[in-house]
Amino acid sequence: MRILQGAVTLSATDLANHLSCRHLTTVDLRLARGEIAEPRWDNPHARVLQQRGLEHEKAYIDWLRSRGLTVVELSNEPEGATWAAMESGVQVIVQASLASNPWRGRADVLLRVEQLESSSRVGNWSYEAVDCKLSRETKAETVLQLCLYSQLLAELQGFQPEFFHVIRPGTGFERESYRLASFAAYYRLVKRALQEAVDGAGETYPEPVEHCAICRWWKECDGQRRRDDHLSFVAGASKLQRKELTLREVPALEALATLPLPIPFNPSRGAVEGYTRIREQARIQLEARREGKLKFEFLQYEPGEGFSRLPAPSGGDIFLDFEGDPFVADGGLEYLLGVATVDEGGKFVYQCRWALDRGQERALFEWFIDFTFERLQRFPDLHIYHFGGYEPGAIKRLMLRYASREDEVDRLLRGKVFADLTASSSKVSGRAWSSIP
Repeated sequence: MRILQGAVTLSATDLANHLSCRHLTTVDLRLARGEIAEPRWDNPHARVLQQRGLEHEKAYIDWLRSRGLTVVELSNEPEGATWAAMESGVQVIVQASLASNPWRGRADVLLRVEQLESSSRVGNWSYEAVDCKLSRETKAETVLQLCLYSQLLAELQGFQPEFFHVIRPGTGFERESYRLASFAAYYRLVKRALQEAVDGAGETYPEPVEHCAICRWWKECDGQRRRDDHLSFVAGASKLQRKELTLREVPALEALATLPLPIPFNPSRGAVEGYTRIREQARIQLEARREGKLKFEFLQYEPGEGFSRLPAPSGGDIFLDFEGDPFVADGGLEYLLGVATVDEGGKFVYQCRWALDRGQERALFEWFIDFTFERLQRFPDLHIYHFGGYEPGAIKRLMLRYASREDEVDRLLRGKVFADLTASSSKVSGRAWSSIP
């Protein structure tokens, strides 16, 4: 987002950002107007993602060249260079500059498409937009960006592209194609919402969203939420509950912690019991904050809930943890596996395996599966305990990646050998923890 000759210019990134977080549009607009300073926080994850994205795009362009296609790169060229390249009929245009006030953008790649029955302004061919993305699944933000590129491209070449395309990693550069007409109405809706937000420039609040993990404004937004004692710091409080409480003039953690019991209102959405639970959670967090130490309380035992949902202990039980880096190579690398067991003398035993390349990763995976089945022969009732869904997901990814130990993994999954401690503790019948310092 920029101010040029007194007018706001918008980009495909602004469109995607508005879908991710309306407050992001507000702060970017204020920055463009010079009302606030550039954020100082440099997100290392965003920096790595950007570098990986550039590498992915370069690999795709090199692949196109290897197939004999003519490629023109316009990274630092003005808008007129894009039109000149299109007129010349080049097969691949990289970093094409597209504009139609107030919108601007640079498409990763434009691919030439032959026109059999109709022609565009450039001749008996036209172009379609291609974006190189690291995500394993195409996101709505990517679709919106490509819709904008396609619209700008249609105005330039006098012919509406039928498709736009996404190149994801690990697919052999196979195009994932989408029909523009299928997303045009959704695109117009979000585009209009962004334009109204810019024209209206109303107040927004930095509600925590998924985009916070990679946003350059995170420190500023997190600081404001902490100054406001925002309800998002109440562990387990949902967005719906926070909205309801704000409407009931309970805007902060401390206000919720001191709310009278029983809850003095009937919520329009959700059950009173849910608000009672988060009220008590807020109370214990407030007490922990004031006393400067973590606190917990035992809750009333409920048969069949909490840790009582776990299977009976076995002498062969395995406690498993994976550590992975999603930015290594295509598809990431599971670089560390940790396993804890109890030996025959009752002593806790920890083992780990490191993997710094694909060969070691495969060996790590196969070692764990063989280790598990050796224990299953002696302890048929054992379970593999883990926190969250990452570990079973990693096992399945490694099985597919190396086409190895398929029958064994299938037996583990069908036999419900994996036991998720997080799922069991989500309705824990033992304790409520203060998780906010």
